[in-house]
Amino acid sequence: MDFYKVAEIMTEVLGVKIEYTNPSVKEFKEFMTETGEDESMTNVVVGVHFPTKLGLAKGIKHDFDKVTGKKPRQIAQYIEDFRGSWE
Repeated sequence: MDFYKVAEIMTEVLGVKIEYTNPSVKEFKEFMTETGEDESMTNVVVGVHFPTKLGLAKGIKHDFDKVTGKKPRQIAQYIEDFRGSWE
């Protein structure tokens, strides 16, 4: 699943158009700075998401199941559960 698909699912669940614009790292950092986000937090977010953007996080892993003994939530359920975070 890529960020475009997540945006599509968020649109469906939240009832508001969500669009992933695929910013460069530079564009993302500039945006975060303009919105007042802490630079160190911005760097953490870049570090977490950059490998995904490069396609290095493809495939389904079963680590969550192994560690917790539970099935992970579907993305639509996660978005619904944390709806207040995006409203």
